[in-house]
Amino acid sequence: MTLRRTLTGLTLCVMALALFMGCVETGPPPPVVVVEPPPPPPPPQLYFVNTSSLALREGPTTAAPQIGTLQFNDEVEILETRSGWARIGDARRDQTGWASMRYLQPVPADRPRSVPRKRPAPAPKEPPKPAPTPKAM
Repeated sequence: MTLRRTLTGLTLCVMALALFMGCVETGPPPPVVVVEPPPPPPPPQLYFVNTSSLALREGPTTAAPQIGTLQFNDEVEILETRSGWARIGDARRDQTGWASMRYLQPVPADRPRSVPRKRPAPAPKEPPKPAPTPKAM
């Protein structure tokens, strides 16, 4: 009989627990947080040399030492721009440097752009020589 009482008591406890669990109010489900992956980095800005040869320099000025030369339609990646100059990376030569933006364009060129040559300054004109004065006798 003790076994029967134990089982009955256990059954009543389980039923009371089930009844209690059914009466408990649950709150709203937790909000679902959707974590969006970060956007992919923008593709590199690829540009092409549009002149027959272009000096690659250490800094963004013509006074900076020349460290290399780019050829017509060489493809380069723009890393930074400053005052009409671009710091570029040339993957083929594993080289970075500065070049004038004036000679870079986003699409390959049909023919090289002509680069105006610096004309030498004209030589100063000599002042006219005074006419010889006649000698007195």
